[in-house]
Amino acid sequence: MAAIAAIASPRVISDAELAEHNKPGNMWLAVNGDVYDMSKFGKMHPGGVKVLEELAGRDVTTEFYELHRHEVLAKYARLRVGRLDSASAQAVNQSFKGVPFAEIPAFQGQMSPYYGESHKRFTEAVQDFVNNELVPIAATQDLSGSYPDRELQMKLGQKGLMVTRMGPGPWMRDAKEMGIEIPGGVEPQEFDYFHEAIAHQEIGRIGLPGFIDSLGAGWLISAPAIYHFGSE
Repeated sequence: MAAIAAIASPRVISDAELAEHNKPGNMWLAVNGDVYDMSKFGKMHPGGVKVLEELAGRDVTTEFYELHRHEVLAKYARLRVGRLDSASAQAVNQSFKGVPFAEIPAFQGQMSPYYGESHKRFTEAVQDFVNNELVPIAATQDLSGSYPDRELQMKLGQKGLMVTRMGPGPWMRDAKEMGIEIPGGVEPQEFDYFHEAIAHQEIGRIGLPGFIDSLGAGWLISAPAIYHFGSE
């Protein structure tokens, strides 16, 4: 029973103990009351190790949510070492409104003449694909220099993550006729440059330029020209 209780109850960490882990190679950070050991993660951090070294030993909940979405925490749950004894923070709402500065302001309640409901649906669908299909393999493939396999290339195409990064154009109509989905159920005639910007933004959040470029950067540059000027 004691073993079960130990598993169910996270280790309690005092503010003083957290503050002791504030040096390169020995870095703990607290987010939402949970404490994470970032010592070995520093070199993998998309934002660089320097910012982690500067914030080590502190509660960085505010700083974290200025730049990250809540689901990032689940991805790195293995780094959690305990919970602050002073913690009173509740889990942050995972909706757009619950992620200050990390989403387009129009999705957080601000008025916008540019973003509408179709852009929100599009964003949610692209985020879902990125988080489920790309994020889990991004770091490994980036380090190995591997290109996406044929299966992933097909998924990118079928789920509209190739054609939508080409921007508005006649290819949008043709894509639908070929059975290619546009994320969020967006219709070809309502697709605009803000949808395209969202697609680039959400994939760009991965933070690994080599991996991101392997997802068709050259194709995205050349395909529109070939479409317009190529011969049969």
